[in-house]
Amino acid sequence: MANKDCKSSDDEHISTKELQLEENVPETSLDDVAAKYKGAFNEDDYIDLPPDGGVTAWLCCFAIVCINFATWGINVSFSIFLNFYLTNNVFPEAKPYDYAFIGGVVVCFTLLLTPVSALILHKYGYKACVCTGVIFQLAAYFGAAFSRNIHELFFTQGVLQGIAIGLIFGANLIVLPSWFLKKRAIANGFSHFGIGLGGVTFSLIINKMLESMQNQRYALIAVGSISAVICLSAMFLVKVRVPKNARITEDNNSSKDILKNVFRFEVLKSWPLQLAAIWSGLCQISYTILMFSLSNYATSLGFSKNQATIVNVCFNVGQAFGRPLMGLISDIVGRVNFTIFATAYGVVMVLAVWINIDQYYQLVIFSVFLGLFAGIASVNIVPLVVDVVGLNDYPPALSYVNMIAAFCSLIAEAIGLNLRDYSLQNPYLHCQIFVGCVYFSALILLLPYREWKVNRMLVQLKDSTTIDESTRVEYTKLHNDRTIIGYLRRCLYAVKT
Repeated sequence: MANKDCKSSDDEHISTKELQLEENVPETSLDDVAAKYKGAFNEDDYIDLPPDGGVTAWLCCFAIVCINFATWGINVSFSIFLNFYLTNNVFPEAKPYDYAFIGGVVVCFTLLLTPVSALILHKYGYKACVCTGVIFQLAAYFGAAFSRNIHELFFTQGVLQGIAIGLIFGANLIVLPSWFLKKRAIANGFSHFGIGLGGVTFSLIINKMLESMQNQRYALIAVGSISAVICLSAMFLVKVRVPKNARITEDNNSSKDILKNVFRFEVLKSWPLQLAAIWSGLCQISYTILMFSLSNYATSLGFSKNQATIVNVCFNVGQAFGRPLMGLISDIVGRVNFTIFATAYGVVMVLAVWINIDQYYQLVIFSVFLGLFAGIASVNIVPLVVDVVGLNDYPPALSYVNMIAAFCSLIAEAIGLNLRDYSLQNPYLHCQIFVGCVYFSALILLLPYREWKVNRMLVQLKDSTTIDESTRVEYTKLHNDRTIIGYLRRCLYAVKT
């Protein structure tokens, strides 16, 4: 990243050499640096350790909270617009899945544009990337406000909005992890607090405006203007940190060099990355259906529009508290450990609870508790990917993972709406079964990922001079056991990972 806002100050930079002097270990002993962190991270992270906190890092995180509030926070409120479009037949020629594809397209473009965000970020800087996104966002909301048919709405509230959030959100996804290491999950989780808070705030604002005016135009103009002001103000608090071992520097920032770094196909050879990518895509299918369907699910059971809005608000209240909570718990018990728990939680909540709901108060309580951990893929995919490839290969790896998630998001809500069957007492029964099964498939993929993570920890720790001989023998034996029993032991090995 070649611009002046990409430099980190010396007083906030902690190098491996400084850490090693502090720990009284040889400069070249990266094994011991790895042992200090229990072998939990990619080797690249030990070469130039992030500050893992400090005023600049947390200020950057707070700014991203505000930007997420004004971008993704509005987008998760799309279910309010969706329910309004569906129940008021705003565009008579449109079918339900036409509206569903709008929400899917936004998420799809948001995730798909990560490489473009990286290119603009490296070449022109963070502010240029955010400003470009804000321009697209204003065009999206104002264009949607004056759309005359479903095709214009699809292009404005779908494509343009997806490009806008993609540029802004993609830049933040790349910037934030470089400031943290052990606290990477909690920082990313806290940054997502803005999504839940924005979902609550804008759901209430949008619903009130739609209810009083019976027209979506003024609601779209209002949220678009608010979003632009917040994003442009918060971006000045974000500072980009460039690790000393970064491939792209001020002396190596040609378009060709940046393209080679952003599109490094070598990362695709990493099978743990493939596991993380497929897990993320499956979770994205379930999450997208849940995020956009709960309001319509409520009205399909005969509840009023206001009650449906409350359901959506409750889901976002759960998200607001749950996303920082997920990051905090992940850093306490281990990122992979908690990711497995949260994915299993989704299976239970959908297949054991959602299917059996028939009262409004049950739906309200369910929405809050579902929202707590529903966004696990959005929060923990960042540390899971960085832990596999390191910060240098993080942009191309995240781009690839997001491409998988983008395709899954595109088709998710269309699948959810088409699985509705109004001949049943519970029209969403088939959709609920589908969502639960998808969550379960994602859960299975995390077990081989955990085995790989434990195995890498054993490799990093068994040669360290800071562990006793008996522990070294245990680690070596577990690492060298290539039997099915050994594989299962590594999958279930009791360790923070």
